[in-house]
Amino acid sequence: MLRMSNPEDKLKMMNYYRTSDMINLLTFFPELSPVRDLTIVESVEEYLYHKDFLDSFDQNRFDTLKGRIPILGVENAGKSNCFYDYLVKTKEKDPLGVIVLFNITSEPSERYERYAGISVGVDLGKNVIIEAVSKGFDGREVSKSICTHERYLIPWHDLRKISIGNFKEYQTYQISNAEYQKTRNERISFLESVGLNSAVFSKYIPENYQEIPDFVWLSVIRNLLKQLEKNEDILASYGFTNFAISGHTEGKQFSPWAMFDKSRYLSVEKK
Repeated sequence: MLRMSNPEDKLKMMNYYRTSDMINLLTFFPELSPVRDLTIVESVEEYLYHKDFLDSFDQNRFDTLKGRIPILGVENAGKSNCFYDYLVKTKEKDPLGVIVLFNITSEPSERYERYAGISVGVDLGKNVIIEAVSKGFDGREVSKSICTHERYLIPWHDLRKISIGNFKEYQTYQISNAEYQKTRNERISFLESVGLNSAVFSKYIPENYQEIPDFVWLSVIRNLLKQLEKNEDILASYGFTNFAISGHTEGKQFSPWAMFDKSRYLSVEKK
């Protein structure tokens, strides 16, 4: 078992794809990330030995070592403590696969209760591209390029003057209602595939498209966009010149958990 609170373990955890993404966000934007108590479980035996402690965690993800093919096709309902089954499925995909457990600073929501999923692509010193999906969706759709409901392009020199009053001026795309219906049907099918009850969750996904609320964008502007410009020099010094910050809302706040270099994923997927 590896825990971020242990400096030696933290170095080892940086060898994993998704875990290092979480650590990157905690390093450069600590107030933005909701992630706490980051822990890796490396084996079924390890999980069973520490079961009482590990079952106290709120959230889980799967992961594997950098250089290996990223694990695909392992999904769950999100807010879950069926960690044993999840770990077994992960090991079936990759013997070196692990599960990543963590807590978050807010009350964890069901994955259909969120106001938005958002990915913020950063080309340092040049521009910021925001892709988002709306109510009832989450970060899965935008981080995996499944669909987009709204897109924004913000030149770097405009970060200083951007506000909720002029934010919509940077919108370059909004989905039509007809196209939204297709994404809604696909979202419902996905949530059913991970064991959720459509009679419960379908009412959370509007039948007609509803724009992402201003309070979500205000959170993005205050807590991320304004910080990007302030952090420009330190990000550049660490080689973060082209990256994305991705996640979903918890309550009315954008609460991403990952900061990653997209080119790294593209190069691995081509193997």
